[in-house]
Amino acid sequence: MTAPPEDRTGPQEPVGPAEDPSVPRTPVTPAWLWLFALAWLGFWLLVMLPSQVMLAQLARDLDPGRKVRLASTFQGVMLVAIVLAVPLAGFLCDRTRLAWGRRRAWALGGFTLAALAFALVGQSDSVPVVCGLLVLVAFGQAGVLVALSAMIADQVPVNQRGRASAAFGAPQVVALAGGMALVTEVIHDVSTAWWAIAVLALACCLPFLLGVGEPAPPARTRPVGGLLHNLTPPRPRRAPDYYWAMSTRVLINAGNLVGTAYLLYYVGDALHRPDPEGAALTLTLVYLVFCLVATYAAGLISDRRPRRKPLVLAGAAFQIAAALSLAVSPTWETALLAAALLGVGYGTFLSVDQVLTTEVLPDERTRARDLGLVNAAQNLPIAPMVGFAVLTLTNENYRALYAASALIVLLGAWSVTRIRSVS
Repeated sequence: MTAPPEDRTGPQEPVGPAEDPSVPRTPVTPAWLWLFALAWLGFWLLVMLPSQVMLAQLARDLDPGRKVRLASTFQGVMLVAIVLAVPLAGFLCDRTRLAWGRRRAWALGGFTLAALAFALVGQSDSVPVVCGLLVLVAFGQAGVLVALSAMIADQVPVNQRGRASAAFGAPQVVALAGGMALVTEVIHDVSTAWWAIAVLALACCLPFLLGVGEPAPPARTRPVGGLLHNLTPPRPRRAPDYYWAMSTRVLINAGNLVGTAYLLYYVGDALHRPDPEGAALTLTLVYLVFCLVATYAAGLISDRRPRRKPLVLAGAAFQIAAALSLAVSPTWETALLAAALLGVGYGTFLSVDQVLTTEVLPDERTRARDLGLVNAAQNLPIAPMVGFAVLTLTNENYRALYAASALIVLLGAWSVTRIRSVS
């Protein structure tokens, strides 16, 4: 096994992005940013819709009496699979050397695998088969995630990373709202919805992956050492800020997902809306408008005044306010207000947190692995476990669910205050 060329066992002084020779200096074009966002839109269609509505629909159709248990199981299977797959995918992506582009190759392969498996999920009425297909979807998602995430650190200068992070984050909301409208208001057949979303996701990625070139990686970014060395995450003592950033991402996303994953059931069982799917779509559209505005605004602010932590904290505060409002007053009017607050909070968080993460990466040679680990860690099955436990133990008390959501986001806000190398 080849030893790494430098000592990786002890703490090192952080290098600011402006002084780091591995940070790109050439600006990316507006067309690059728009096509990059379109590729992320395809990815988020495959990620957001299952967790927010499609798995709930599928579980309800397979067994209405066990819908909560099945929906939680399906979510857990996908989340565990992607967390396990990302380190290996990141390791292989960092080591790939192709003239066509190592990141593009992994992203295109991942999209193809994920879309094919995704299309087949809705055609099955067997729980084990669905779980197996969801594992394949997650493996494909892992390839896309590590590749697209690394492109920000590989190709985008620091003073454009707020906009690149917005291109990463804003499509989440567009995918969720537009996708929900498609699978609840336009396509009413569950099996048709799954293959339609798969085709749409694949179409979104092709303009960027086939039409935009990728620069060859510098020789100094070639990973060294063996499989075990490169699969092993950096030691916490060497990269504490990296792990605090990871904790922030995990906890804030988990707190958000605890409340949103069961939105379809909440509007029907707690708010007693006559059309639960229509009501969920209305809330999502309100969320979309506020989230898009906040994502764009926070991205511009972050590029012009590169202070990341205050914006992340502000985003967390809005999300806590949204969750607590639903815990205190579960009414339709409060739900509309909470959707707006959640949109502002999550949009602000999305546009800044990814930038912050690129600035605490411990090694330029393992960007795909390290960014992929952070992005995959947010998929740890905290939300389905907490949601299932709270709703089961409290006899489906949604006030308790949203109180738990607020607490988890609060812990994420505390984590970002522990980061020392980024202001």
